Amino acid sequence: MYIVNTVLQRSLSTSQRDVIASVIPTISRVLGSDFIGMIQRKMRDESYPKPLVSGGFPPEDKIIAFILLINSLDVANDYITRIITSRLSPPAVTAGSPQTQTLKELFPFDHDAVFVSTSLQNLQTAFAGKSQELLSEALNVMYNNVLKPRLRPILVETFRDIDYALSNNELEASLDPDAEIDTSTLVPQRFQHTWEQMIIPLRRLMTTKTFNVTLEQIAKALAKMLEKRIWSWKFHVEGAGRLERDLSGIVGVVGRGGKWEVREAFARVSEMGVLVSMESEEWEMLVEEEEEEEVDGPVGEEEGVKWVLSKDERRKVRALVRG
Repeated sequence: MYIVNTVLQRSLSTSQRDVIASVIPTISRVLGSDFIGMIQRKMRDESYPKPLVSGGFPPEDKIIAFILLINSLDVANDYITRIITSRLSPPAVTAGSPQTQTLKELFPFDHDAVFVSTSLQNLQTAFAGKSQELLSEALNVMYNNVLKPRLRPILVETFRDIDYALSNNELEASLDPDAEIDTSTLVPQRFQHTWEQMIIPLRRLMTTKTFNVTLEQIAKALAKMLEKRIWSWKFHVEGAGRLERDLSGIVGVVGRGGKWEVREAFARVSEMGVLVSMESEEWEMLVEEEEEEEVDGPVGEEEGVKWVLSKDERRKVRALVRG
């Protein structure tokens, strides 16, 4: 990136359109072929995160090396954007220096400034397209090979010995009496412990941008797994209340420090928790309001709140609750 910045600066300082017409395509070729190609080969041949044995996890050194290559792509893309932007809109400091002169001042003849501006933008667009394509592929590899295999064990441990078909007293009686377990925080605490073992190293290693993309991808997959589990369960009325509390705790742990899209991924799951834990009178009132609606669409409203779950889905969820 230093070399790219220096070559561009010296080329622009010549104020020669022919120099720009020769240099910028060369830079674009080197970045798009040599640099991107080098990163791709290292990802494929040296750092690809695959398990050594079937059903296992990739070695940590491979995972770390792969993440560092992902970071290199993301940072390179950011630097190219800064370099090009600084040439298209230079900061207003020491007037007259090549670093701060506008393209119009450097290329005053005919449409040379427009040509140079277009060439710079094409350089940025071409590199961003190739780097983003490889970055997306690499993040998918990270998810499929490193993260996805860890999600199911996390949920298995989180809900171990938890039965929402039991009342509160029945659940406490089914657990180890010598362990002094607080059932009100058991599920969120278990989830947080196993979740942080996976997510904290990622947060430390990855760039902010790539981590946010990865976190959103994990959240969507985790929400689907939770929803599938909820559909397979039956609930005691007290167990339904525990479920809503536990889901809220899980969503809070996942969404901590993330963007709103992370919490939004759990919209269906959160609504399922709300529905199973509703008081009977509240549920009956909701049903009455739905029956009075003139238009029966996939999304209903209650006191101005739009449901993500359809009317049929809401009734199926409610049917999971037993007295």
